[in-house]
Amino acid sequence: MKRRLRNRPASIAMSFLSLLLASGSIVLSQQNATNSTKELSLREIVKLPGKLLNQTKTDGPTSDFKLTGYRIEEVALPRSVTIQAGDQSTVVNTAWRVTITGGPFPVRALPAVIWVDDQVAGYGIENETLSEITAITFDRSLIHDGAVISLSYGETKDDRIRFTQKLQLKTGGENQ
Repeated sequence: MKRRLRNRPASIAMSFLSLLLASGSIVLSQQNATNSTKELSLREIVKLPGKLLNQTKTDGPTSDFKLTGYRIEEVALPRSVTIQAGDQSTVVNTAWRVTITGGPFPVRALPAVIWVDDQVAGYGIENETLSEITAITFDRSLIHDGAVISLSYGETKDDRIRFTQKLQLKTGGENQ
């Protein structure tokens, strides 16, 4: 009988600890769910409506990827988002969507990378039919007249496939 009484406080403590851990994980889950509703994923930004800044089509499919064109869109975000750029955090309200059309694009071990000039605009997100690859950038300086759009798998500059048509932003709000 004494043995049972000695173990009873330990048993109560273990039950209490289990209950505390269980309720703590529920609180953490709710807290994470609340935080995630404030976040805006790249996949969500890909689906938001955008303002067309440029659309370019090739004369015919080019390269092994059968590239047929690209488009650049400005996307007003539904809420401010804090992004990390190097050591600095910046609050942004706008994103730029760079979409390359063609394909079907292969799914590879290395990610698709969309470049603007010699800068990585972002890692590509393929659509369901693999006919488009889209990257989201928050860097407005990348979107300028004369920019060269290209695609690679991995971040190797030498393996990029470049569009010959350079980016042309028209003034007055009218674009190609």
